[in-house]
Amino acid sequence: MSTTPLTGQCVSCEEKTSTFLYHDSNLKKIELCVTCYDAYLAKEMTQYWKDHIQEEQRRSGRA
Repeated sequence: MSTTPLTGQCVSCEEKTSTFLYHDSNLKKIELCVTCYDAYLAKEMTQYWKDHIQEEQRRSGRA
């Protein structure tokens, strides 16, 4: 997370508020408010662990 807040528009909720620059899944910079960033991070981490679990199941022959 960037340490210096910007005053801009969140690309997710489109609210004009304090925002930070983050990398999206394509490594492009996106501007998100803190609330939307928390939701974005939760979604990304959930998908990461689902993919990880599936890979482990394939490796162990349980899938």
